[in-house]
Amino acid sequence: MMIYGTQPERALTIVDSALIVGNVSPFRADFIRAKIYANSLEKQELNKAIDLCEGLLRNDSTQVVDNATFANRSNVLGVMMDACRKKGDEERWLQFAIERAELNRSHGMLTEALRMEAEIGAAMTHVGRREEGLIKLEHVIRTVDTGAPSLDRMDALIIALKRRINVFEMAGRFQDMITDAKAIISKLEDYRDRPSAYAHDSFRLTKGTDMGRYCDFYTAQAMAYLARAYAHMTPPNIPEVRKYASLVEKSEFGRTFGIRSMLTPAWKALGQWDKLMAVDADAESRMGNDTINVAYSAILKDRADEARARGHFVQAISYMERYTRLQEQLNEKRQETEAQNYAARYHALEQDREIQEEKARSKRKDTIIAIISVLMLLAALFAFFSIRHHRSILEKNRALARMISELSESQASSKAESPKPSREQFDLIDRTVREEKLYTNINLQRQDIVDRFNINRHAMNDLFTAFAGGQSFTAYINNLRLQDAVRLLQDEPEHSISDIAEAVGFSPATLREQFKHQYGMTPTEYRQNL
Repeated sequence: MMIYGTQPERALTIVDSALIVGNVSPFRADFIRAKIYANSLEKQELNKAIDLCEGLLRNDSTQVVDNATFANRSNVLGVMMDACRKKGDEERWLQFAIERAELNRSHGMLTEALRMEAEIGAAMTHVGRREEGLIKLEHVIRTVDTGAPSLDRMDALIIALKRRINVFEMAGRFQDMITDAKAIISKLEDYRDRPSAYAHDSFRLTKGTDMGRYCDFYTAQAMAYLARAYAHMTPPNIPEVRKYASLVEKSEFGRTFGIRSMLTPAWKALGQWDKLMAVDADAESRMGNDTINVAYSAILKDRADEARARGHFVQAISYMERYTRLQEQLNEKRQETEAQNYAARYHALEQDREIQEEKARSKRKDTIIAIISVLMLLAALFAFFSIRHHRSILEKNRALARMISELSESQASSKAESPKPSREQFDLIDRTVREEKLYTNINLQRQDIVDRFNINRHAMNDLFTAFAGGQSFTAYINNLRLQDAVRLLQDEPEHSISDIAEAVGFSPATLREQFKHQYGMTPTEYRQNL
């Protein structure tokens, strides 16, 4: 693994040999191969890395059940993320970063999860969600840069700052690039000054990690970012570009391809074309036959600028024409990829919608079955109680019929025994009601007369039928009230209709209704016509 970055073919041969002699498992061999392929710039090699990772993610060794399988899955997702990022498949980069963040969070690896949040933020900026991505990156940076120092949080901070620097460079925010690059250097200097203050709690930086080389590597990267930022300015800040480019070159890692490739804008600003062409040649050799990519487009632009600077204008025009054609191809390919991604997302949404609709249908079916079951139960209960209620009513009706029969017989017997109605008795009742104005009591009932004159209800009915013109007791009382009301309407115009109604034992509404029924007009109309 120590040579896979510089000698990938030899590294693959070593892996094959180790697998044959049994020094590595098939799973470990495929993981190393994927990591070697992911280090390439050639799309074909990156696709190999992605295919291997997809197979590894289906392997039993990555189905999380313990710490070992958790580590395996996390590592494979990390390689998959790197390969997708280099290939330019930002959607899947985002997808696997999200999965890895959730995996780390579910196992209590909170700072590792924050490192993945930084990846998610960076990926968002590449899929058209720049502001959302920058907000997430800012949250990660603030979170890991607070609290007691630790190697874990320092490493997460550096990764988050690097990802944000790349976003700032795409957005042309070069002063912000400088601020974040200097923040990386400052954090590393603080660690160098007081390493004992940093807790060794890192999942990635174990006690066997050479922290000196770690600090040198990220310091070199930060200085390369500074050289790039100052080179991109208008006009370039040449003294700062030269200063940081020189510091990077003098560092141990200044000779690696990764760091050297970061300095291409610096070489261009400084006019150091030989160094720029050497880096581009190295990059082209790593691409193999895959030259339909953004990196090769940048190489053609560099060569056109170099030819123009040296006065080779024909050659410069040729490179620019190739650069323009490649840009057109890339734009078409980008549009095609975006269309494919849109179609894939649409298909995924359609599948998800169908799944949700199926779940909804199933849920509705279950609900309907439950409702029908409840209704059937209610119907059974209703039938049961209805039968009981019907039986109860039948029993009550039978008892009531017996009571009616008995009452009828009793009334017939009572009527047979009752004396014939007497005119004198009716006149006594009539005189008493009129003289004492019993009718003015709005609550006067038939029972009040029965009780006062000690007669039964049947005898009283017979009296009124015989001597009150066939009127019922109620009609008889109402006639007395109406007669008194007419007298008051004539004799006492100062009293209101309501007062008169109350004086004769009516409510105002009942007086109006009875008066109109009896005389064909309301009390008010009668008074107006006096």
